[in-house]
Amino acid sequence: MDTKLKNNRKKKVILVVAVLLLLSFVNICFFPVIYGKADRSVRENGVEYGEVNEEAIKYLYEGCYLLYLEQKQQEEPAGYQASDLFFTGSRENVSEEAEERLKDILNQWENDFEWCRYQTDYYASDGSVEKKNTEQELEEILSEKPSQEKINALKEYYAYYMVLSFDANGTMRVTVEKNGDMPTDLLIKTFERADREYSLQETFAGYEYDDMAQGDTGLALERIRSFTVVYGIPYTSVENMSLYYNYAEYDVWEETSSMAIWLYLASFVVVALLVFGISRKDAENEQENKVEKPRHYLVEAGCVGIIFCLCLFDGFCEMIVYFAGTVYENSYEFFKYVVCNPGMPECLCGVFLIYLVAFVTFLAVRPLFTNGVRQYIRDYSFCYQVFPWVKKQWKKLTDEIEHMDFSNKTIKTILKLVILNFVVLAVMMCMWMFGIIGLVIYSVILFYLLKKYYDKISHNYQILMQATSRIADGDLDTIITEDIGVFEPFKMELWKIRSGFKKALEEETKSQRMKTELITNVSHDLKTPLTAITTYVELLKKEDITEEERRSYIDTLDKKALRLKVLIEDLFEVSKASSDNIVLHPMDVDVVNLMKQVSIEHTEKYTAAGIELRWNVPDEKVVLSLDNQKTYRIFENLFVNIQKYAMQGSRVYIDVEQDEKQVRITMKNISAVELNVRPEELTERFVRGDASRNTEGSGLGLAIAKSFTEIQNGAFTVAVDGDLFKTVIVWEKGGTEEKKSVPNS
Repeated sequence: MDTKLKNNRKKKVILVVAVLLLLSFVNICFFPVIYGKADRSVRENGVEYGEVNEEAIKYLYEGCYLLYLEQKQQEEPAGYQASDLFFTGSRENVSEEAEERLKDILNQWENDFEWCRYQTDYYASDGSVEKKNTEQELEEILSEKPSQEKINALKEYYAYYMVLSFDANGTMRVTVEKNGDMPTDLLIKTFERADREYSLQETFAGYEYDDMAQGDTGLALERIRSFTVVYGIPYTSVENMSLYYNYAEYDVWEETSSMAIWLYLASFVVVALLVFGISRKDAENEQENKVEKPRHYLVEAGCVGIIFCLCLFDGFCEMIVYFAGTVYENSYEFFKYVVCNPGMPECLCGVFLIYLVAFVTFLAVRPLFTNGVRQYIRDYSFCYQVFPWVKKQWKKLTDEIEHMDFSNKTIKTILKLVILNFVVLAVMMCMWMFGIIGLVIYSVILFYLLKKYYDKISHNYQILMQATSRIADGDLDTIITEDIGVFEPFKMELWKIRSGFKKALEEETKSQRMKTELITNVSHDLKTPLTAITTYVELLKKEDITEEERRSYIDTLDKKALRLKVLIEDLFEVSKASSDNIVLHPMDVDVVNLMKQVSIEHTEKYTAAGIELRWNVPDEKVVLSLDNQKTYRIFENLFVNIQKYAMQGSRVYIDVEQDEKQVRITMKNISAVELNVRPEELTERFVRGDASRNTEGSGLGLAIAKSFTEIQNGAFTVAVDGDLFKTVIVWEKGGTEEKKSVPNS
């Protein structure tokens, strides 16, 4: 059974090769016919047309001036300049600007002609001195009795050559010898136009030069005189140094392509019939599930094959042009021409390979017609078979992105995304022009994925914000049960905040209750002895009381007063316990360094608010004898005050000035809100500020700063000018004795 199957496969391979070879040979037989008809169609329906390469002609013409100058410098090498050759009359009439202009023109011409030197052979002579860049005997063309043998050798080497002769009056005469279809008259006319429009005199007159005096354009310049240049264009340089473009060749190519497309398509139909013919029985067995379906990736192979078949049509047309020849009326002569053509084996292999690609392509696409599109993709597509694994990995990656924990390093996840993006872009770059379409599709997909990811994050963010808002409104029983992706770590933190709020609320309630009880009790205890004192004072005022009663009343007053004293001292001790008295410890303090140290601790908040600190401080140290801790607290309160109340995006000016007697520190900023209070009110103590309770900033921070400044023998003042808020601290230079200060209220 296996032997029989192998023999059948071997027969099919032989049949396929034979049919494709026969089809290729038939195609080649049509090549001369197609090209011949295309060529006749172009020539019968229109005249040949083209255009001269005017830029190359201009460069060759400019080269005559350069070769003329080089030859003169060769005759007189001692300091011979271009101005000596080309300017007429006395050199005294030539300005430096004119000489500079001539030099620039010749430098530009040298750059233009340099390219022609490598592509063109030349021979130049004035009758006495010769100059050439080739071993070919181009001078033979100028001989009165040229050797026909040498002329034939030149014609075999050069596609065309031309002679540019300048007589004693500077008149140019052009002679062209060609081996091709280039129109000689058109080439001569182009050289003559170059002599009129691009001569040195015309170029000099129209040359633009910075700060050039227009009067210099009237200077006379010499033309080339008694000089001959022979240019030869070798066959090896025709492609790069072409002087004429024949557009009729492009028309022949287009006509050949339009005719060859039908032969190309007809051959593809034959290949398709061959594929379906030899695989019909296999398709029937596969349809009836009698044979196992091969797990080949035919979908991708078929797509690549179709692209190749479309791209190979240009190569098919090139082979037609390469193989093109005369169309013979005699069948035998035509067949002999086709078979004996030197390009026959090469063309036969090329066409065979094209149709072999087509055969493999149709073989890969064949199950599409028996299984249907959906089943064909499921059974034979590599992308579809690898899709479940890709889907799983993609889901894993997206889940990792959605639940990215920013408290840990996320470099691994970011690296995966970067590598994935690099692979996709690299594949697109390898697809050449098709990569642009792929990039458009990739951009659309990327936009969809990012939009979907953004919407999910936005939804989770709203859940988090709603829960936070409910907690802020006092709903401390709020619990988030949804999966909120990247915000998942906040769920536990929010739970901790909720628990902390509950605990703080309970403690605050308890504290308020205790304070109320304390005030009630203290008020009652203070009121009782005070009432008694008042009563007994009134009794003592009576004149009809006895001495014994007076002593009794005084004794009672003494007891009640002593009780009141004890209560006040007890209350003072409670206050003293809650806020200790302050003891100063003077030491040498660099106030500038201390201020900068405090400001650094608030850098992040200043940056977030767009507040910029402008320092104007001495370069040297400003040392005072102060309590380091209390002075630090002064600056801390001031910087915090700026942080809270300064306008966002504004600047804060800090000036430190010192002289022999004192140090003056000024801090100025623009207030974010309108200041409708007197400067004195801003430094009132908490009791005065708390009495109103209408606005934030009761003056407690500034009051503390003022108290700490004053207990260290300093002066603290506040000034308001519109929205400008300014604090000024002045310290006298001198020691600060250790002393007690007011409580840190």
